[in-house]
Formats: sequence, C-alpha cells, structure tokens
Amino acid sequence: MLKNLWVTGYRSFELGIFKDDDPKAKVIQDFFQERLINYAENGTEWIITGAQLGTEQIVGKSIQEVKKKGYNIRHAVILPYAEFGNKWNENNQLLLKNFLRNADYVNKVSNMSYHSGRQLRVWQSFMLQHTNGALIFYDPDSGGKPKYDYEAIKSYQDGGTDYQLELIDFDSMQDFANMLSDS
Repeated sequence: MLKNLWVTGYRSFELGIFKDDDPKAKVIQDFFQERLINYAENGTEWIITGAQLGTEQIVGKSIQEVKKKGYNIRHAVILPYAEFGNKWNENNQLLLKNFLRNADYVNKVSNMSYHSGRQLRVWQSFMLQHTNGALIFYDPDSGGKPKYDYEAIKSYQDGGTDYQLELIDFDSMQDFANMLSDS
C-alpha cells in the first residue's frame, strides 16, 4: 500500500500552458483526479508535491476535488528552499499563495533561499525518503525538467528500495483527453 505518494511532472511552460484557465490544464486536472481517487481507495493518505507551476499546482486542484467527493486524502507541499517562487511574476506568486493556502501541510527542506542545485538534490532525497511511490507526468522519450526526478527515482529503485513508480506519458494523457471528448 502506498501511504505517501509523491506527485510531480512537467512545468507549465513545457506543457504550453500559460493561463490558469487553459483547457489542457483542465484535462490534466481531471486525469489526476481520477488517478488520485484510485490511490485514495487503495489506502493512500498523503499526496506530497512541490509547488512548481504546471503539473504540481494542477494536482493541487485535483486534490481539492477529490476531497470534495468525500475522500480522506491530505496534501503536503514540500518546498526545496526558503523564498520559493519569490522571483515569479505577480500573477504566478498569487497562484502560489492560493496553492499553498489549500494545502494541509507546507514546509521547506532548506531555510536558506536558493543558492545551489544541491538544494534540489537534497529536496529529491527528502521526497524519496518520505514517500512509498511516485506518480509522474513524464515521457522519457521527450525529456524536460521531470527527467531529474525520474532519474533520482530510478536510481533509488536500483538501490534495492521497494519504491513504486507510475509514469504518465503524453500518449496516456492524449488517450484520456480523447475519451473525455468522446463522452
């Protein structure tokens, strides 16, 4: 049973999503809502994410919808460092504030503001050690930012850890979008 699930994936710019009301974001939200209901029904208690624009913030909305359906699932947001998002534009900072306000738990791995890529590796390590599996919107053939989390998970699995990984690729997401448009 996956008690704690790390969920991450593509950033908004990698998905070509530049507005909060982009129809693609709604498809992704609905997809994750379905997956998270499945995880909740199988005993998952915590969904743990970062706060990046894109998949992670979309998943935050999915979690809110899953809760509205009566599932007892909680959302923890773990930031890699202090002042995360403080260089974002005003609109994106507002999105971040709302996202964090809706979470059940928010904390950061480092109390220092960003100063090195090592903070991101420490954050990955924290996420791996505090979850039993991951759900990633990532297509290994397409590359992108989730590659680093994917490689960290593969390396963690290679170390003999019983860590589950569910990959969602673009084809899976497209199949889901097609299914929605057919119904």
